Amino acid sequence: MKKHVYIVNAHPDDLIAAAGLAFILMKRPEFALHVVDFTRGERGLASQGVSMKDCAAMRMVEEHNACGMLGVEPIFLNEIDGEACAPRETCEELAELFRRNPPSVVITHWPVDRHIDHVMCGATTLNALRFAAMAPEVYFHHETHQTVAMPFMHYAGFGKRIMDLKCELCRKYVCQSGEEMAERKLCEARFFGWKAGAPYAEGFGSYRAPLSGQHTLFDELPPVTE
Repeated sequence: MKKHVYIVNAHPDDLIAAAGLAFILMKRPEFALHVVDFTRGERGLASQGVSMKDCAAMRMVEEHNACGMLGVEPIFLNEIDGEACAPRETCEELAELFRRNPPSVVITHWPVDRHIDHVMCGATTLNALRFAAMAPEVYFHHETHQTVAMPFMHYAGFGKRIMDLKCELCRKYVCQSGEEMAERKLCEARFFGWKAGAPYAEGFGSYRAPLSGQHTLFDELPPVTE
């Protein structure tokens, strides 16, 4: 039976926070990866005078291109970038996705991120699990200056091959300065790698401290060999 792993993001391009872990999991036949976007990033080019409709169309294409590297099709919910809330209908929509393929692991935004869309996305994800009466492993990814005071409980370490793939995925988000994203994530991954004892890594938070003998997704990751 497949172990379904959901990465639930507020915007197209937030996937970069957990892309290294996603590339590791996509190579493991026991895992099935799902990418869900809370919004379509409609306001991501407002400062350049691009309409919300045109921006959403551009960012959806970029998200499909990025997710194509992982062999998955992104699923878009219907909240609006910059106006996102956690209404019952959106919670129920996500809960229904969980019911179709019950998650073993869910990764989403830390509930006190600076970006309010991230906060609403995290709240919706937790509420959807409540509505679906499910209690999978839940982890929170890290997004640079947006994530505030998150305790890093777990690290996913990887080598240059995965790091190169992650940088390539970052560059798919052309309209969101993908090259700059790649450089930023490379620096972060080196720092997290130093913490994790690997060339590169991603850090993840959790509500629960690791307990002695408690099995987690991170215990199933292969050793860093490349």
